[in-house]
Amino acid sequence: MPIKRQEKRIIGVLLILFAVLSTLVLLSGGFSGGGDSIAHYRISRYALRYPHLFLDHWGKPVFTILSSPFSWFGFNGTRIYNVIAGLLTAFLTYRTVREETGKDAWLAVFFVIFAPVYFILFFSAVTEITFSLVLIFGIYYIYREKYQAAALVMSFLPFARTEGFVIVLVILVAGIAYRQYKSIPWLFGGFVLFSLVGWPYYHDPLWVIHEMPYTGAADIYGHGTLMHFVNSASRIFGIPLLFFWMLGIYSLIRDILIREKRDRAFREIWFVVLPFLAYFTAHSYVWWKGLGGSLGLTRVMAGVVPLVAVTAMRGYRFVAGQITESMNRKILLPAITLVALLIPPLHFYRVPVRQDEIQKVLSEAAEWLKHSPYADHRIYYYDLYFQFRLGIDPYDSERCREKVPDPLDPAKDVPAGSIVQWDAHYGPNEGRLSLEKLLDNPEYTLLKVFKPPQPLKALGSHEYAVYIFLRKPAGHRERKSNKQIY
Repeated sequence: MPIKRQEKRIIGVLLILFAVLSTLVLLSGGFSGGGDSIAHYRISRYALRYPHLFLDHWGKPVFTILSSPFSWFGFNGTRIYNVIAGLLTAFLTYRTVREETGKDAWLAVFFVIFAPVYFILFFSAVTEITFSLVLIFGIYYIYREKYQAAALVMSFLPFARTEGFVIVLVILVAGIAYRQYKSIPWLFGGFVLFSLVGWPYYHDPLWVIHEMPYTGAADIYGHGTLMHFVNSASRIFGIPLLFFWMLGIYSLIRDILIREKRDRAFREIWFVVLPFLAYFTAHSYVWWKGLGGSLGLTRVMAGVVPLVAVTAMRGYRFVAGQITESMNRKILLPAITLVALLIPPLHFYRVPVRQDEIQKVLSEAAEWLKHSPYADHRIYYYDLYFQFRLGIDPYDSERCREKVPDPLDPAKDVPAGSIVQWDAHYGPNEGRLSLEKLLDNPEYTLLKVFKPPQPLKALGSHEYAVYIFLRKPAGHRERKSNKQIY
């Protein structure tokens, strides 16, 4: 099929996928990505109102800048942005593979979209898809031998996800190996640009380094085995994608031994395989050692799915090359591959995404508060989803604040009449506030407790529940304790 005709068909397929995925997003009462989805959404949503949020290091400036126009329309707007960004990533992966060979390159679109870890993030507001878009954009330029443009694009990876600096380091070494010395300064383009833009706000030319949000939280999140991501690989990428990726690695090794294919093989190793392995290894190591605030979340691997897809397409072409009959190669093999790719995401996840039990409890608590006599009181909250369900501006400090100022003395600097929401996940962990500090405090009245129908264990083995407290007027005491009320 001529390239232009094939590309038009792919664009048509992507438009259909956009319609289907967007519909599924709009029908999803729940979401993926956990509390991070809400955290990224609210930074993106309010960045146009509070411009300093565009420089929020945790929020990831590249994600915030690209998603904020969509987030203005609400949480679903951010998720629709992720659908668009994901489909663009799939298209650029196809274009990258096409630079290598036009044969069957269209399948790269589905290798990306139906990787289980990638597919479920269409229903989130997290940053991994944006990271993958920036990454494959840079790789595409490398395959077109536009190394300076590629270096400039890659320089923004750490501002899409902080661990992007690992890939930048690999690209730096690869650039030296390929003697692309003029391209190397462009790898610092993103750092220089954001440093200059943020200097007036942070009063620090090195704010990008000094404001690094990940300083470690092993005491909260713990750590795991070095093989955590290896053991989860089938759930992350899906067995079909892994199968073709391993065949792609075999094909690369074989091509290194063939003189006329050696240059292309080495290019893929340097710019595709090694960045993936460095990223995968880095995440495995920090989770093993409990560094950098790692929680061992498998979704981080969505950021490098396009790299896996590029090598997997090489594996697919290797299989196709073993089939001589035209009909089997052009029809049967692609059909079997497509069905195989579709099975893992639909096996591991249900769409539309429904609210989980914790989200239901938080929604119930928020609805109760909105219709209670305390709806207009200042609110101190611990779970971002609770605040999100209240529908109030999270950056209006007169209306709400995240966490009480002093977890050891939760009544300190909390005005009388304030509401405190405590939950068994964020309260004792990130919030460092034990439930007993509130229940035993005579300055607080317990108003309401919300629990799931079936007991659930939160992080730290706490039984999950949401508690709503009222900060009483100063000096007011009651003989009956909160524990007796509870």
